[in-house]
Amino acid sequence: MAERGGRRAAAAVPAGPARTAAPSPARRRPLPVRPPVLAVAVPAAVMLVLGLWGLDRGTMWRDESATFQIARRSLPEIGHALGTVDAVHGLYYLLMHAVLAVRDDELALRLPSVAASAATAGLVAALGCRLARPRVGLWAGLLYATTPFVSHYAQEARSYALVAAGAALATWLLVRAVDHGSAGRWAGYGAVAAGTALLHEFAVLLLAAHAVTLLASRVPWRTWRAWGCAAAGCCLALLPLVIVSRAQSAQVSWIRTPGRREAEALLYAFAGPGEPVLTVTLVLAGISLLAPVASRGRRVLSAARSFPRPGATSRGPGPRSARCPRTPDGPGAGARPMSASAVGELVLRVSGARSRAASRPVRPLRAGGPVSLNAVAVPLAVVPPVLLFGAAQFQPLFLDRYLLFCLAGVPLLAAAGADRVLTALAALKALPAFRALPAFRALPAFRALPAFRALPAFRALPAVPALRPPGPRVGRRAVAVAGALAVVAAFACQLPAQRRERLPVSRGDELAPVAALVGRLAGPGDAVLFLPLHERRVALAYPRDFTGLRDLTLARSPAASGTLFGEEVTAGALRDRLAGLPRGSRVWVVQDTATVGTRWFRAQRAEYAKTTVLDGLCEEGASVFVRGGAVTLRIRR
Repeated sequence: MAERGGRRAAAAVPAGPARTAAPSPARRRPLPVRPPVLAVAVPAAVMLVLGLWGLDRGTMWRDESATFQIARRSLPEIGHALGTVDAVHGLYYLLMHAVLAVRDDELALRLPSVAASAATAGLVAALGCRLARPRVGLWAGLLYATTPFVSHYAQEARSYALVAAGAALATWLLVRAVDHGSAGRWAGYGAVAAGTALLHEFAVLLLAAHAVTLLASRVPWRTWRAWGCAAAGCCLALLPLVIVSRAQSAQVSWIRTPGRREAEALLYAFAGPGEPVLTVTLVLAGISLLAPVASRGRRVLSAARSFPRPGATSRGPGPRSARCPRTPDGPGAGARPMSASAVGELVLRVSGARSRAASRPVRPLRAGGPVSLNAVAVPLAVVPPVLLFGAAQFQPLFLDRYLLFCLAGVPLLAAAGADRVLTALAALKALPAFRALPAFRALPAFRALPAFRALPAFRALPAVPALRPPGPRVGRRAVAVAGALAVVAAFACQLPAQRRERLPVSRGDELAPVAALVGRLAGPGDAVLFLPLHERRVALAYPRDFTGLRDLTLARSPAASGTLFGEEVTAGALRDRLAGLPRGSRVWVVQDTATVGTRWFRAQRAEYAKTTVLDGLCEEGASVFVRGGAVTLRIRR
């Protein structure tokens, strides 16, 4: 009735001119940035800045010179070279051919590695966000970005940074496909894994790590079937490269069998070059590994304690006589021993709790799917190095740079361990025993002291309007920022190592000083000779400094011969060329001081024959030594 009366009263109001409210300008609030977006973007930006810091070292070293001179060739010449040398880097050379077609210098040569490292840092953070929570992803991405080992290869014109990016993307796609599998997602995973393996064939070891991840996660058979199809496609795509590169194995014959020293060096490269950072990283990783075991034990104990005590007939409220009747013999004397059925029920409950805990994936943190962080990070960091180390005992192929793609597992474990520690501390503060401590109870009394109230910070508190304690979201952000500051502190401890990675001495040699020395000393019409053959890389990397000089030993150029350093003439042809020079002609000998005069050099007949011909027809003049080589003047007799 009241509703009807209200409607009638509203109808009795005389109708007037229709009034339209003035449209108020719509205020568009900026969309808040989601924490996962920030957690992924910040590490990528930090890695980008660190990668660009000191990118121009002023010189290439021998591996970068190989990238530079092969990528500058035409596509047919690159294909010819890959049939004889460096087929394992073929896809990378093709990518760099497109890059150097835009800009042909050392900065452009290294920019793809910088971009790939930034992408890897973001992908590591994305894995942490998906498998745990945003702050874990933020910390893991920052730890990856601030590792000196990562900075080293982020500023090197080789394929290892791109391989690390491909491995991180393949791992992320694996987790995504296991969560919500479809044919398209598994096909994308297989394509990325195949592309990563084609960038460097040792990246195929990533498939073994992923197999262990699936095994630890107890995925269903249909997931195994989908992953097996993707892995088989990856291996089939890699098979031609394996066949070709096996015929070129002489290129890595210099690698020695790894031992304890190489294993320790890889550990320090992954977890930190200094003892403090290494210790903290390993402790946090250990906490991340042991926390699920402790959590599983607590679940089993809680399942056992939930079973009713012997003689108890009801768990609900009621008088004690109804729940546990007394007997004349005393309290509890009427409780009979557990029957066989009761014991069997207890065993079934405990074993059922254990089986459920074992069947469920152990998630050290809040996860978004059936794959846990430990199940991803541990195999990624451990399985490929162990397999390669074992295989290298029979055929030495173990180098730390081949395993850069495995490093992403270490910061994920360390970040998860740090989150575990903070979670445990928060739970500890909520315990009644902790609140009963004298120090905790003395806090309110300490705040009430006149000396404390006289502090400027305390007196300024009333001036803040509506001062409220921070909410849970603010607290979580503060914890995330505190963890990021801890990473900054670790970066400060490793700052000397980071600075060293930006110096030319961080690489095996320097080619620019040797080339500049030749350009300053030699003149038009002079001759040049390289000892040994591979020292021609100096002229291939910096050809401007060798303009006008005659190469006495070159028979076919590297591009024409499909090799890295070209083909040389015999010792007899070299003697004829030297004999044809006028007396007093200058011959500049560019030599690699790390190999000339060694046992290896004397074992090379062609190289030793060149020195014999020089000694017979030329007088030795002055020598100038720089880091990376030396230049010696020879005068034709």
